[in-house]
Amino acid sequence: MKTGISYFHTRDPRHVERDLDDIVEHGCNFIVHCYSETDMAFYNQAVEKIIRLSKDRGLEVYLDPWGLGGLYGGETFSKFVAENLAARQISVNGQSLPAACPNSPDFISFQAQWTQRAADLGADICFWDEPHYHFNFMDPSSWDNWACRCDVCRKLYKDEYNEDMPGELTSQVVQFRQQSLLRFLDKNCKDAKELGMRNCVCVLPDEGGEMMGQAAGTAAWEEIAGLSDIDIFGTDPYWALFGGDVDEYVRKHCSRVKQLCDKYEKEAQAWVLAFILPEDREEEVTQAIDVMVETGIRNIAAWGYLGCHLIDIKCARPELVWEILGKSFNKIKDR
Repeated sequence: MKTGISYFHTRDPRHVERDLDDIVEHGCNFIVHCYSETDMAFYNQAVEKIIRLSKDRGLEVYLDPWGLGGLYGGETFSKFVAENLAARQISVNGQSLPAACPNSPDFISFQAQWTQRAADLGADICFWDEPHYHFNFMDPSSWDNWACRCDVCRKLYKDEYNEDMPGELTSQVVQFRQQSLLRFLDKNCKDAKELGMRNCVCVLPDEGGEMMGQAAGTAAWEEIAGLSDIDIFGTDPYWALFGGDVDEYVRKHCSRVKQLCDKYEKEAQAWVLAFILPEDREEEVTQAIDVMVETGIRNIAAWGYLGCHLIDIKCARPELVWEILGKSFNKIKDR
């Protein structure tokens, strides 16, 4: 059984050492370190030492392109999109968005730089964290203002379909957007493999576009899971965030992940919600983990360390969530 936690608390190795010992005591055998654009610019030596300290404690190290280009999940900003306006996504309403286009040659090149850095720093696995087109998660009424209709996308669309890209989200446009993200992921994974790393992709929990899959452009789970250079495929069924019953919501998405991973011979992964949990719902962490194990998931991670106690999305009682998570991980880790 693999059990892990995301970590983005500090870049001071003296403090990180104490946290890493705490993480091991709480039953984790892998860690997902966030490596943002800020880290790329200012903290490479610190991140390299943190990765080494993690490995010294027997932790497998995933590296997450946290918020890179605004194309991945992460509570951080992108310098790239501030400095490269021509590489930004353009919405159907003509709005320049704070996210890079996956078809932008400049961003593809920048992404390759990140992947090379990940290898140089000693990462074992690249964690491709919720890759998606830009959309306002908090405002579903705005999701019709989809992206991307930048010059690059419109040219590629015309070359592929021999017609101008329409202003409606037709099935053909949906397919084009999904294929664009698929090509982007495929290249990233190939680059990582050539550099000696493995690949893990986590998709938003909305296959088929029931809620946000169409807006995000990642509704085609099967095509993503089938990419040859992906080793681990999973999702993050954050039941309390998306308004679902813990048992029903987690079981539904984990069962689908396991089905696809069995079909394409991938390792199945699922993420436990360890942020924003309200008071008196902390035991749902244990319930979610039990469901994941029941559905056959043997790679379970949680976001994030100590209930995300340092940021605004922290749990109501983060220390209690961390205690419960540690008990659950220690209970299952030797299976």
